[in-house]
Amino acid sequence: DTATLMFINDRPDIAAASHADGVQLGQDDMSVKEARTILGPRALAGISTHTIQQARQAVDDGANLIGVGPTFRSTTKEFEHFPGLLLLEAVSREIRLPTFAIGGIDSTNINQVLAVGIRRIAVGAAITSSDNPAAATRQLLAALEAADQK
Repeated sequence: DTATLMFINDRPDIAAASHADGVQLGQDDMSVKEARTILGPRALAGISTHTIQQARQAVDDGANLIGVGPTFRSTTKEFEHFPGLLLLEAVSREIRLPTFAIGGIDSTNINQVLAVGIRRIAVGAAITSSDNPAAATRQLLAALEAADQK
């Protein structure tokens, strides 16, 4: 069994109040260090990154994990720039933090993400917009598990 962790997006104060396991910060949010003053030293802190330089900075800042993207166009967030699979591949080669591919990932493109070495994904619309969320979830999990078997 895999433990389920609860992360709160952007708000370490709400993460602390709800006893969440951690917070996911954006580039325009407070720093990892500032978030830890609210959450305490044991809480996990992730940060979303959009360049290899931001991923390197996340390592230097003591983040526990990173989100990297956007990989593909998404229906939940709008971006002007899509670093895509090239950024995922660069991060996969260089960064050792747990890395989650973000942005527009679904069953039609997950294999492209897996092919560049990323084994974690963050999804929203791929499940919530599906006619069958349970089946969509199972399909994504199956792709991740198959990649782990290789």
